[in-house]
Amino acid sequence: MPSKKQHQFSKSGVHIRVIDSSSMSPTQSFALVDTQLGSIDASNAAVEAAKRGDHQTAANLHRQALEGKLKMFPETSIQAALSFNGLGEKLLLLGDIPGAEYNLTKALRVRDDESFGGLGTGPRYDAAVTRENMAQLREAQGRFEEAKDIRLRGKSKGQICCGNYDCPGQMFLLSELKSCSKCSCVFYCSPDCQLKDWDRHKDLCKAERARRKAQTVEEEKEEKAVNTN
Repeated sequence: MPSKKQHQFSKSGVHIRVIDSSSMSPTQSFALVDTQLGSIDASNAAVEAAKRGDHQTAANLHRQALEGKLKMFPETSIQAALSFNGLGEKLLLLGDIPGAEYNLTKALRVRDDESFGGLGTGPRYDAAVTRENMAQLREAQGRFEEAKDIRLRGKSKGQICCGNYDCPGQMFLLSELKSCSKCSCVFYCSPDCQLKDWDRHKDLCKAERARRKAQTVEEEKEEKAVNTN
């Protein structure tokens, strides 16, 4: 059941006013139901747009769905988390890092385990998916160790997703996965999945290896200078 009052939400062009359903007329109540059904339609259309590779349209539809959902549900609801994750996922693919981070953080707040600061609501697979999305965001930011740590949150319960976006929906034990041999920060269920993700991961991985090499060289220089003195 949706709560009678929702909090105001405003971000990325989405503006939600406070709604008190107890004071609504029948016409207004029906309009709100229509809004909810419209959100479902928009979510489904977003999935289809993503399948076609039209990520901009998918993002716009997820934003539309989110706006409708937040008229009936709080932003900490399972319903809102679904759209926050979908929108964040598509914004990441579009290169909108700040927008992706904002929306994925909202989704992770709802979905992640309580031991990691989340509310722990919804299917655990959904939490694993959002953790993987957030980890890929951290990769894009050059924060590889954070990416690895986020993925390993599901380690103790066998709730880690394969790093390949198109891997069939399931979770794995860490022992069932192999890490990237270059950076060791992303995990795959098979060589085929690793190959399919390589286009996304390769440049990020190369940059991370270069960063680590430069850091090692600098540390060796500093150690040599200390020893010389």
